[in-house]
Amino acid sequence: MAQFHIPDRNKTREMRYRMGWTLADMADRNPDIRVVDADLRSSTGIHIFEHFHPEKLVKVGIAEQNMVAIAAGMSQEGLVPFACTFDAFSRRCMDQIYVSVAYSDLNVKLIGAYAGLFTGKAGATHQSDKELGFLLRVPNLTVIEPSCNEEMRQVFQAAADTTGPFYLRVVRCNVAENEVFPGYEFRIGKGVTAAEYGTDAGIVCTGYMLAPAKLAAAKLAKQGIRVRVDHHPSLKPFDRELLHDLAGKVGAIATCENHCTSGGLFSLVAETLVRRGCAVPVVPVGTDPEDFIHTGHVNDLMAHYRMTSDDIADRIKQLLK
Repeated sequence: MAQFHIPDRNKTREMRYRMGWTLADMADRNPDIRVVDADLRSSTGIHIFEHFHPEKLVKVGIAEQNMVAIAAGMSQEGLVPFACTFDAFSRRCMDQIYVSVAYSDLNVKLIGAYAGLFTGKAGATHQSDKELGFLLRVPNLTVIEPSCNEEMRQVFQAAADTTGPFYLRVVRCNVAENEVFPGYEFRIGKGVTAAEYGTDAGIVCTGYMLAPAKLAAAKLAKQGIRVRVDHHPSLKPFDRELLHDLAGKVGAIATCENHCTSGGLFSLVAETLVRRGCAVPVVPVGTDPEDFIHTGHVNDLMAHYRMTSDDIADRIKQLLK
């Protein structure tokens, strides 16, 4: 372990490192917790878990299909495996996720690290913005995308405490300790109203995009446009009642996601509203489903795909016109 730096848990804000600490803490409390790694532990933060629990880490090498199959077998022996690789590499093992884990309804927790745009210098092939199109349509699979480190800790504990397959979508970059609100408690299948200035328009967001969504709402409030921001960390199951409540009160909705605008949050929102017969207009904020994500700095990519707080505010103003 000498070649891997262990970051100070009280100083680092990167979700990947705080995830490593979280899993290590969980293994202190639960002797059945295991982690299965596909040769990415220093990138994903799993090396922190290894530092404290080397006997509870299973290294499978660059073999994502084997990683999922091994985790499935471990779950059948009564263990609680968290299998971790890059979110982009979930494309390599989707058949194993579907058949070996979900079809058999096994107690496997899958971690998609480096989700979306925020992969640092890993390159375009390591970025993931299409995967939810498959994952949200896998029976039995619960899909969660936390926004901040406090929510991530609660999500991981909920996954460990709940029997069944989970997919946890985690970003690499710095995030706030608590982006939602003081005293927030995560619940599977439930979203929350994270900011409420009024009901001129609504923002429906998930994961990392909660931060720019709340900032956009604050900027719009200064311009006399009152916006409500609903955060949906639980993508599957999805809180349709919260969305119905929002759609019945606002004149327009923008969806914000660290994913392409097809197959993910926008699709969930559009499908839900159409089935309910809601005629509120909806505009998506996210990456282009017909494009491969470009490589660059986080700020440059957010600007390129028009996902900044200013872009969100502009889309809402255009929609209200």
